[in-house]
Amino acid sequence: MIGGPLRIEGVGANIQVSTEKSQGKHPEKGEEIATKDQITLSETAKQLSKLMVEVSNLPDIRADKVEEIKNAINTGTYEIRGSDVAGKIIKEALIDKLT
Repeated sequence: MIGGPLRIEGVGANIQVSTEKSQGKHPEKGEEIATKDQITLSETAKQLSKLMVEVSNLPDIRADKVEEIKNAINTGTYEIRGSDVAGKIIKEALIDKLT
């Protein structure tokens, strides 16, 4: 069997956690007082989170741009410069080579 079963050793005894608030008394032996974890986000993190939600709601395809290009192709007015295409091909080739 690859990996085999997991075995955990050296685990201590379970400790019960008291969820009641102590009113001036010390917790009994074997008990601990539960505390709540807290997290604080910076304003930048909050803004980034909002932007990520907005971006995830954007469509993958810009239908308006696709329609504009289709119309230009159909009417024969779509023009592209060869130097632009060549430049992008070279740029992509360099990026691929570096990664």
